[in-house]
Parts: sequence; structure tokens; C-alpha cells
Amino acid sequence: MTKKKSNQKKSFNKHSECGTIESVYRVKSPWAKLTSALFTVFMLSIALCYRGSGSAEAELNRISREILVSGVQMNAYDSIAGEIRREEARREEIRVSSEVRELKEARRKSSEEVRESTTSVKKAYLTFDDGPSGNTDRILDILDEYNVKGNFFVIGRFSDAYKDQYKRIIEDGHVMGMHSYSHSYAEIYESADAFTADLNHIQYVIYDITGYVPTIYRFPGGSSNLVSPVSMYEFIDILDKRGIVYYDWNVNSGDADSLLLSKEQIIDNVFTGINGLETPEDRNEVMILFHDLAQKTTTVDALPAIIEGLQAQGYVIAPIDDYTKMIQHPNVR
Repeated sequence: MTKKKSNQKKSFNKHSECGTIESVYRVKSPWAKLTSALFTVFMLSIALCYRGSGSAEAELNRISREILVSGVQMNAYDSIAGEIRREEARREEIRVSSEVRELKEARRKSSEEVRESTTSVKKAYLTFDDGPSGNTDRILDILDEYNVKGNFFVIGRFSDAYKDQYKRIIEDGHVMGMHSYSHSYAEIYESADAFTADLNHIQYVIYDITGYVPTIYRFPGGSSNLVSPVSMYEFIDILDKRGIVYYDWNVNSGDADSLLLSKEQIIDNVFTGINGLETPEDRNEVMILFHDLAQKTTTVDALPAIIEGLQAQGYVIAPIDDYTKMIQHPNVR
């Protein structure tokens, strides 16, 4: 009996009516198909969740790092910017300081150049202490007649009658300095506080009447006076701190004597005093002491001859200014 061949192999032929193994499995196992699909979805979900979680964490870490780095960078930028600003401020301060030094040096050189250019010019300063007085207008008239300027170291006059004289001194272009308010040695030189109070008083009076703030001073009795119980250096220091320059004199007309000198004696005192100065340099710049007091009539009488005599000797009669030699007594206590 001939054994029949199995046709099972044909079932593995894709062209068979049953199709491939997969087709057969799917056809024969519908529940398996569903299970396979669910399993596939589950695995994909896990994979996606894992990947998504990791990506979120990585992204969060990346953002955190960027924020941290940005913060560090901002701090660094702020620190650098602050350092740059401080350096710029320091350089600006150095620049300004340098400019100030250069300006001061230029002014000093300018002053020296002006002084050097005028060393051949002989200057005489006519200075009048203790005014104003009944003689002030006569003195001003004479100065105006000769077209020269004087220097008036005034004191505080209690009467309103002298206000016009204070004003005229300034209006006529003369120099006004301070000679204390009270001119009382005992009061002025009692202490630094007393000196300061008197200084404030006379400076205010002059400003109140004329609108001018004086910046030069002459000590009653001069800086070398033997009356003050306090060292004159204390008072000089007070003036220095306020930018006030004091002037003494190197030629004395002698009109402060209690006796009224004649006109001829005053003239002789002036020119004898000039000739008696030690060096030609000293004689090149003379500061002459006169007094503007009502009783000193011979001083006013002598003034025209003194002006003419000075001019004949080549002196320019000048007002005190920034280039005036600071004529100060050497024997200050």
C-alpha cells in the first residue's frame, strides 16, 4: 500500500492558502495578538517614560547650571565693573590733582615772571593807618591830583559820619586793608579769641558799608610789637587760615610821634629812611608808614612833596596787589 505524503510543509509556504507562520499564528491565536499588542504598548510606555524622565531631569540640570553660571558671571561682571569704576575714579582724581598742581605751578611761575619783569621798576606804597578821619578827603584829593593810588588800613569808626570816607576809598580805586576794629592793644592782643572777634568785627563793618571784603591786614603796633602778651605767631596763624596777608613797613614817616612833626621833618624822615635801607633790593620796593588822623595835618601837607620826590627818583607809586613783596618785620615774637 502506497503511503501518502504529508502536505504539512505546504502550510509554511507563503503561497499556500494558510499563509505564513505569522499569519497562521494570528489566525489561530486572536488572544495572543491582543496580548502581544498590549505588551508592545506597555514596553513602549515604559521606554518613553524613562526617556522623558531622564530628559526632564537633564534639562533641569542644564537650566540650573546655566542660572548658576549666569549668576557667577554677573557677580564677576559687577566686580569687574566696580573695579573699573574705582580705577576710573582714581585716575580722574589723579588727573584733577595733576591739573591743580600744574595750575598752581603755572601761577607761581607767572608770579615769578611778573616779579622778574618788574624788578627794574621801583615801587613805593603809600600806606595810611588809623583812618578814616577828618583828613581822609584831603589825602584822597591829593592822590587824585597826582593820579596815584594809596593803601588805607582802616579801623572801626563809631560815627556814621565816616561812612562816605570808607566808600570813597573803594570807589576811587584805592586799596582798603584792616587795622583792627578797636585799635586797643589790651583788647586785641588779650587772646586768640579776642583777636578773632575784633578781626570779624572790622571785616564785617567794611563789607557792610562798602560791599568789599578786605584781605590784607596791618597789626596795631606792627607784627614786631612788644605789647602783646600772646605770641604774634598765634595771630598770624589766624590770618593765614583765612587767607589774609599782613603787611608791616620798611620806611617810617615818624608822624606817629606824640609831638606834631613839621612837614619838613616828615619829608626828611621818608627819604632818609629809604636811603637807609640795607640793599638795593630793599630800596627797590618801599612801603611807607603814614597815619590818617585828624590831628596829623602836617602829614597831609608833606604828601605832595613826598609824591614828587619819589617820582623824581624813578618810583612808581602803586597799590598793594598779589605781586607786592610781603614786607614783614623779621623780629616777630
